[in-house]
Amino acid sequence: MATNSAMPPGRDRAEALMQFYARKENRYDAELDANGDVSFGEFGFRHEPEKDALVGRVFVAKAWRDGAPEAQIDAFMKVGRALNDPAIGGLFDQGGGYFHLDPDKRMYFLKKDFPLATTTREALDEGMEKLRDLAATWTTRWFARVADITHGRAHPPLRPVKQDDPDDTI
Repeated sequence: MATNSAMPPGRDRAEALMQFYARKENRYDAELDANGDVSFGEFGFRHEPEKDALVGRVFVAKAWRDGAPEAQIDAFMKVGRALNDPAIGGLFDQGGGYFHLDPDKRMYFLKKDFPLATTTREALDEGMEKLRDLAATWTTRWFARVADITHGRAHPPLRPVKQDDPDDTI
């Protein structure tokens, strides 16, 4: 197995890390596109040279439907902002990641930056598995709750909520 120092810098390194993870998922022809992006259904990667990182992303929820009224779109955008607000979405475990609402795809993604200078294959594997597991928890347990908090239909938790908490309704 190649070590961190033996791997090429920049986009080549991002491509090599992504291909390692793709092969683990039985995807043998994966390549970053011209924009540095690749998608595998519910998850994907993007090389972001300005961050010198490979950014992993996992689908969490859909947003508005095509042709939705402006007020509905605004409500979804408000939730998108609240997900990264330390007093709302930040009270729920994000595993060192952050949320992104893609307005073109009309989807919310949980993302995490993997710095190219320090991320090993093992760290990418571990980090993406944690991110995928955490995104499932967001989809099934926390996303609707954060939306309710955002729109004043629920109160935020009294303490930060971790994925393994037995009762995350506090």
